[in-house]
Amino acid sequence: MLPSRISISPINRAIETGGSRPVVVMADDFEEYICKYDSNGKLINEYCSLCFLHAWGIPHLPGALVTILPEHINHEVISNRTQPHHFDKPTFGLRYQKETVDVSNMLVGLKGNYHELGKYQSRNTLLKIALFDLWLANTDRSTNNYNLLVQSLGDVFQIIPIDHSDVFDGCRLGQELAQLTAEDSILYADLAHVLLYNPKKIAKEANAILDNFPTFVLNCGNVLPDIVAGMPDEWCSNKQQLEQQIRDAVIENDTWLNNTEANFRELVAPLTKGA
Repeated sequence: MLPSRISISPINRAIETGGSRPVVVMADDFEEYICKYDSNGKLINEYCSLCFLHAWGIPHLPGALVTILPEHINHEVISNRTQPHHFDKPTFGLRYQKETVDVSNMLVGLKGNYHELGKYQSRNTLLKIALFDLWLANTDRSTNNYNLLVQSLGDVFQIIPIDHSDVFDGCRLGQELAQLTAEDSILYADLAHVLLYNPKKIAKEANAILDNFPTFVLNCGNVLPDIVAGMPDEWCSNKQQLEQQIRDAVIENDTWLNNTEANFRELVAPLTKGA
């Protein structure tokens, strides 16, 4: 499902975060990619989530499976967190795009500024992302960690979700997943109250998203065999089991799907007061 790329120059730098410490490298399409080399479970989560975002029609950064050659692993990036053996398998890469910024940097001065808020044409995408997070039990996005980028498209802005290494309730496929709490959801964050300011439109959009929820899930189920087949063998030794675990958890689990819908309605309700 994702193209395969190979590095053509040494790793440019490592990005110091509280978690994965991704590296930036140029690939054979002459694009720079931010590459993660985590545990196989986290790489599988990132890969599946990106493919599912596409199936849902949610904006996302272009991804690739990037093989970083041994000669491109320079000593400057080696640390306790980053070792040469981490690159013995393909990494999960997202194309680096300079025109994107962290959404947290855009919040100042936005509240009540309807002229600027009007430029966020896809701000209701936030509702879709919130439902997506509930569906996949994404514990990697919260009120304290948005993991959202804003991309400039001329005079308008687009919201793009990133970082999904902790979907499936933090890598708990094969076990019973727990629904996110209100505090875990992006809808509980200040960001939601800034961007989602029209109760009537929010109610209408939320209902439309829920109407399409079964279709989103069906689409993901239809492409799941190709997603799993396209996964590097180094990441997963039993792809048949993985596919079935995903189906059992979030595709064919009616109880989970019903609880996800109910949870979403409950979280959206405070934003629709006065609709």
